[in-house]
Amino acid sequence: MNDSATLDLVETSVCASDTDALLSLLPALQEQNTADTLLDALNRGIEQARRNFKQGSFALPDFLLAIDAYRTGTAFLKDRFPEAGDRKAPKIVIGVVEGDVHDMGKNIVAAVLEACGFHVTDLGKNVPNETFLEAIEAERPDIVALSSMMSTTLENMNRLIEQVKRAYPDTLILVGGAPFDPELARHMGADGYAENVITIPDETRRVLTTGSAKQLT
Repeated sequence: MNDSATLDLVETSVCASDTDALLSLLPALQEQNTADTLLDALNRGIEQARRNFKQGSFALPDFLLAIDAYRTGTAFLKDRFPEAGDRKAPKIVIGVVEGDVHDMGKNIVAAVLEACGFHVTDLGKNVPNETFLEAIEAERPDIVALSSMMSTTLENMNRLIEQVKRAYPDTLILVGGAPFDPELARHMGADGYAENVITIPDETRRVLTTGSAKQLT
């Protein structure tokens, strides 16, 4: 079997969440391929899994298992190719705002963004505004993603958005969670709105490309 066909099997193994197959394929490929070539095959696999989830042929557990396989593959690359971690990727700081301890949705979004090639710093749940600002100062992310499932946190989130816009005007802001719709996101000054885990990668790329909330409808 040639390298091209084997790389296709890497893609298939990620999508099928076949970690055993993946770990048998990657060592055989590492001598004749660059880290970027192998990472591209992993990326194609997770993108196919995301398309399957979006189209309904994958349930959420199927998608999460594919993410686990993808992470296994990227961990292998980082171990064998230390330079694989140097590929420049857009930076995202994500967290659940202060007053909310619901983090399951945020955890899934963070995993999906990481699997789609973004560099993600996860601050956790019930995160004070000051902690977000400190992380922005330290990381200088392209995007800050703010999550909440509770309408009682919106006033505080609005203050945080104002603080970020004032102190770091070049930092883009994504919001998501049960209380939100595009109109509220736009009203609060966010640059993007993540309706669900399916749309978050495309919305993140849109915000990075347009740099504004003008397409929020």
